[in-house]
Amino acid sequence: MTANRQLLRVGLAGLGAIVLTSAAGCFPSTIWANQTKERTGNITLLFINNTPYRAVFTCGTWDEWDRSPGPINLEQRNLDGNTTLAPLTLPCRRNTAIGSDLLVRRVIALERDLEDSFRPEFFDTVVRFSRAPGGSDAAPLPTEGTAEGIGKLLGVDYSCGDQLVFTFEVDPDAPGGFRIDFEVILDNTRD
Repeated sequence: MTANRQLLRVGLAGLGAIVLTSAAGCFPSTIWANQTKERTGNITLLFINNTPYRAVFTCGTWDEWDRSPGPINLEQRNLDGNTTLAPLTLPCRRNTAIGSDLLVRRVIALERDLEDSFRPEFFDTVVRFSRAPGGSDAAPLPTEGTAEGIGKLLGVDYSCGDQLVFTFEVDPDAPGGFRIDFEVILDNTRD
């Protein structure tokens, strides 16, 4: 047997092993969907605050598996109770989050100076809810509680062009007393 035939057999055997382990669930389908989904254009984030309290949070989009680390599009918002924030358009990336450990770790991993507009009092793994007067030093403090941060994945939870809707709700059964509901409005222009 020639060396080329041996290499071909080894290659085919390796390919077969990959296919079998993928079919058996050893290769997580969420990773596959997230890493193979086309990533072009933008997404739109819509925030609805159905609570009577101000919501203070940091959100962003980035590519978690880019270990350079690559860029992150970071936004910080202050949303009064019972209001909706104007839609926020961000570049479509493989990860989108409000708060969350992953978002905080990614910002810290960048090891660069943050913009002058960065507000450390808004930067947390949770969304903070406050009753303190707007503009006061206590305004970004979680006087009423928190909602756990939430992360979503391209190819699993949304596609580029979609609108991601995050709704803040009072929930006494949730850790911190609040929760974030998520829904996606599909981009009706794609095939």
